Amino acid sequence: MISRASLSGAVSAGIISADQADKLVSYLVLQSENIQNQQNNETQHDPEEVRFSRGFHDIFISLGLLILFTGYCIGLGDPLTDGGLATVSVAAGAAVMTWAFAEWFTKRKKLALPSILLTGIFGIAMALVGFGLFSPESLTDQNEAIQVSMASVFALAGATLFYWRFQVPITLTVIIGGIMGLITGILAYITDGEILDYLSWVSLGFGLFAFACAMYFDSKDPHRQTLNTDKAFWLHLLAAPLIVHSILSGMYFGELTEAYALASIAIVLAFGAVALVIDRRAMLVAALSYLGFALAYLLEFADFSASQLTAISLVLLGSFVLLLGSGWNVARRIVMRPLAGTTITTYLPPIRN
Repeated sequence: MISRASLSGAVSAGIISADQADKLVSYLVLQSENIQNQQNNETQHDPEEVRFSRGFHDIFISLGLLILFTGYCIGLGDPLTDGGLATVSVAAGAAVMTWAFAEWFTKRKKLALPSILLTGIFGIAMALVGFGLFSPESLTDQNEAIQVSMASVFALAGATLFYWRFQVPITLTVIIGGIMGLITGILAYITDGEILDYLSWVSLGFGLFAFACAMYFDSKDPHRQTLNTDKAFWLHLLAAPLIVHSILSGMYFGELTEAYALASIAIVLAFGAVALVIDRRAMLVAALSYLGFALAYLLEFADFSASQLTAISLVLLGSFVLLLGSGWNVARRIVMRPLAGTTITTYLPPIRN
């Protein structure tokens, strides 16, 4: 862009008039803004972008952590599964190692993928500490309920402390999972295990709770520019399988039928509509397996061989994913039309072109 000093010099030299200089400045400013907007549109990031890694360095470190802890578990596998103080010692050792690695890779180096991995390992290690602290000789229904509760308490406490220290978004999912496990253990203890007969309803309630938590963080960041979107992403991944599996398992009465397959497809499509409204592709991941099974069952009536049935089901499922993924914005505009002008849209991501 021409500097104002150059334009002033051109006016002083009589090359252009002051009025022409002002018009030229306005034109150049407008042109610069248009170019900037075009560049922004070209480089617009995915609103559902999740920070997994900054490069292969993250993957390399994560691979090293997996190898190290795999060796640790194999080498100390016997005491880890013996129960009692042996399990507590091995699991606590893993938790201490995990915390030490997190201090370096998470707190100092800010590596995303290793931090996600360390969060999961720490949660499992703390849960095993809880299991080990209560290892009765006989496992009755009530003793198992106590074990689940103890493991959940330690996982919940550990994840809360881990989140306070390192602020890794996925840790909130571990915290919610710990709460779910604790409630399940308490209910199983109170009802002497009878609550397990209604597990699909319990898991549906948990799924809706996780979904509500995810939507809370999404509503705080509708433009997906802060870590709230990462927190919501992981909670959606937890909520989706719980909701879908609970509904479809509650409808299942021992055998597959054509009606069940059609109902599964209808539920998946409804789930897809919700995913479009909230602009979360992650919501559909859990539903795709049920859609695949439903398609395979319906195609059985066409007398295909087993290999043909598998191939056609996968092709149809893959085509559905590609079609929906490619036309996501168009489909979302259609689904969002009935909601236009309502208050709820202020809490949802804007519709993109």
